[in-house]
Amino acid sequence: MKQRRKLGLSTQVNLRNIRIAVMGQDGVGKTALTVRFLTRRFIGEYDRTLETTNRHHIDVDGEYVALDILDTAGKNSEDKLENIVGYADIFLVLYSITDRASFHEAGKIVKYIRRHRTLDSSSIIIAGTKRDLEHFRTVRETDGSRLTYSLNCGFFEISISESFGETMDMFNEILRQYLNAHPLHEPSAGMISASHSPATSPITQHKEIKTPSSWAKVKGLKTMPFRRKSAQAIAC
Repeated sequence: MKQRRKLGLSTQVNLRNIRIAVMGQDGVGKTALTVRFLTRRFIGEYDRTLETTNRHHIDVDGEYVALDILDTAGKNSEDKLENIVGYADIFLVLYSITDRASFHEAGKIVKYIRRHRTLDSSSIIIAGTKRDLEHFRTVRETDGSRLTYSLNCGFFEISISESFGETMDMFNEILRQYLNAHPLHEPSAGMISASHSPATSPITQHKEIKTPSSWAKVKGLKTMPFRRKSAQAIAC
């Protein structure tokens, strides 16, 4: 039987460090998604002016990963986007399926990233949120699928409020695809010590959310195509 190393405070463990920027127009669920992933809880109301950086550890298919999650807020000005584009490894850009303006904003953000960084499809993901509000939908699934196909990025549609499982499945599939596309031997693959402090965020005003457990174990996940319907990716 394969034995896993038990992690203690005195154990020095090399972790793969990945920085994720959660982006999009205000009100699309950036903080709701981040808090759902970190704590399993869903809370509908947040301070839309507060940007946070969060440290979270997770095991993806046996590989320990230290995530620095930047939850952005406020207007997506060029100066702000410039700082974020230079910071993150993965860009998770959200829009609400009930707000077509947020969909157009997501497209603009991804196009800005594409102009300033050369990235593969595992590094940029567009996700439609509020899938539980189907009766208020103004952005069709096919609209999101066509946009992500034209911009060469991953695509998901999820409901953050309905279940923790959809959020967890999405993050795991995003990380799985990124890790497969960027193996450890690549020069850009970041490694840190388990005792290392979180990477510095490009945002000077932030607070760190403490997760209830320093290690999250992913259980029962199966390999899935990157583009499938619902909480998995939708075929383009």
